[in-house]
Amino acid sequence: MPHPSPLARRRSRLLTAALTAAVLAIGGIAAAAPASAVTTGNGAVVYSPPAGSSFNPEGGTPAGTTYAKIVVLKNSGSGNGTQLVTFDKLVLQNGRQVYPIYRSTDDGSTWTKITDVDPSSTFPGYTRTAQPFLYELPQASGSLPAGTLLLTGMIMPEDRSSSRLVVYKSADRGATWSFLSTIDAGGPAVYDPSPSSTTTTVWEPSLAIDGGGGLVAYYSDERQKASGVLQAVSYRRSTDGGQTWGALANVSAPPNQSDRPGMITVAKLPDGRYLATFEVVNRPSQSQNTAPVYFKISADGLNWGDTTTIGTPIRLADGRGIGSSPYVKWVPGGGPKGMVIVASKWSLTSGGAIDGGQNLYVNYNLGAGAWERLPMPVTYDASDTQGGNFSGFAQGLDVGTDGRTLYQATNVENTATGLNDIRVGSIPVDAQQYEAEKATITDATIVTHAQASNGRKVGNINNAGSAVQFTVRVPAAGQYTLNVRYDNGSGSTSSHGVSVNGGTSSTISYPATVDWGRYAWAQKTVTLTAGTNTIRFTKGTGFAELDTLHLWRSSTLDPQFQIVNRNSGKLLEVASASLADGAAVGQWGPTENATQRWTLRPTGSATQIVNVNSGKLLEIPGAATADGVDAAQWGPTGNATQNWNAATSGGWWTFTNANSGKLLEIDGCSTADGAVAQQWTANGLACQQWRLVREGIQ
Repeated sequence: MPHPSPLARRRSRLLTAALTAAVLAIGGIAAAAPASAVTTGNGAVVYSPPAGSSFNPEGGTPAGTTYAKIVVLKNSGSGNGTQLVTFDKLVLQNGRQVYPIYRSTDDGSTWTKITDVDPSSTFPGYTRTAQPFLYELPQASGSLPAGTLLLTGMIMPEDRSSSRLVVYKSADRGATWSFLSTIDAGGPAVYDPSPSSTTTTVWEPSLAIDGGGGLVAYYSDERQKASGVLQAVSYRRSTDGGQTWGALANVSAPPNQSDRPGMITVAKLPDGRYLATFEVVNRPSQSQNTAPVYFKISADGLNWGDTTTIGTPIRLADGRGIGSSPYVKWVPGGGPKGMVIVASKWSLTSGGAIDGGQNLYVNYNLGAGAWERLPMPVTYDASDTQGGNFSGFAQGLDVGTDGRTLYQATNVENTATGLNDIRVGSIPVDAQQYEAEKATITDATIVTHAQASNGRKVGNINNAGSAVQFTVRVPAAGQYTLNVRYDNGSGSTSSHGVSVNGGTSSTISYPATVDWGRYAWAQKTVTLTAGTNTIRFTKGTGFAELDTLHLWRSSTLDPQFQIVNRNSGKLLEVASASLADGAAVGQWGPTENATQRWTLRPTGSATQIVNVNSGKLLEIPGAATADGVDAAQWGPTGNATQNWNAATSGGWWTFTNANSGKLLEIDGCSTADGAVAQQWTANGLACQQWRLVREGIQ
């Protein structure tokens, strides 16, 4: 459950800090324009507790708020797109805690409190609330229709002598709530992760619809210690819409009296499988104890394989991971199979040590293979250096009705009050991403920073001649939005000049960030021509550093990838950056040229693979069906030979030509620069397998 670092052991006893997961099957969402308001700065304020109003039930530094959760309504008719937020409010109202419900109808820009859910009215004496979770039913469950809102959480009496997991329901989009049921009950709400612990708490509930249509409540269970299980992540299933709950079953219950999985979150994948994430307290060791995040996959949300195991750690290709209070979400945008996105409190070095955390971890292969980073919409002080107030603990994610806009709700330190505000921000998941360190840099410096996108940023843009120039390529002329991730620790607003294609410079402003290691977003509209454009940033007023650009527009803009051959490790490219029809396609080591970048554009049930440099499509010439025919590029013809069936397995992709039924491979499984790509009957060799890489390209 709580915060496991040595720094935070004292604070981690905060019973009101724990995580749960929202699961919503959204594979059927139709493509639409993204939300009009992509939040800049560090998100919009939902709630700010007054200074001095917060409490900590066991002493120590008050937090104000933790455990923000967000739902974007998608099954509520005219209410679709409405956002609801709740959180763990560490402020008493008439001597008790409640679950507050806030609403936004303008894409998260402004928020209004609509009600409080007060469990003490149902359970007299249960005056403490914790660990709320919001869920909108994507389909009917028992007597509950699709669109019913459910709120679950853990409640306890003032002396924390027991723990109870309860569910409330709303039939009017969160305006009013009524008690539905008790999921489970346990012993005193006491946090003790030591191997000698005797605690019997149940906490951190979340909800999902499983593969058979049942309503599942996942949660942490400390009552299996007789079997050597310090804590399990478990579930109960309901077949009558949450009125009654079935037998206890486990997702992960390691019997070693050390590993302590908790804060389980679950997402349904587009292939019908389920992916669960959870932290494992007492890892990498009981002394280091930074709670790395692990995941497991189930075919139906109920059967999770060997329940004595903790699954697979979430890590980048370089071994970096994330830890503490994860939240997982699958979104349909951002890649040919969408994206699995995990938010967590902090990032970890490859050795398991905490070193901050301002990036989401994402996977384009439905959880298999290496993960990448994606900048968070809202950032916070992951090391608790602003007074130990649990910033970023147990945050929430959801996607807009467009399937393209990601919303993040989290608690963020307010340096004026010393308490956490609740904030919501958003980013488009299908934006083109351009790293500053990959741009053309003049009289400026590349700076290594673990929390920068791709681990680097550009600083010292300090002089009249300093410049960072990005080369971007877009499919059509028109207006585009630039989201610029920056940091500005100068204490006052700074600016850069921005010019497009050598035109007149205009200003982009950067409000101050907490320090030179904290990022925020600025936004600017630019007019681009079809094809290649330059966007140049120059010294303005004050000082600011550039991390990454997100370029997007209201109509779909396909994200760009490198396509890396598993056998050779080299990149798929159009030879010599040719623009001609019929130009050969092969492999080469990384050159940073746009000829090594591709967009994967959905077309019906298939995918078109479009070269970013030329704008032309990968095809098998002449619609040939024979083994060994070399691949090439060509302008669009509408022929099936320009369509590919993209499939992922074990972290690797295969691309099967829709006309021939044969797979894209490197001829002879060569590892040489310049080796050509061709089609061949499936043979299972590594040269027919590819990885999609999005982070760190330019």
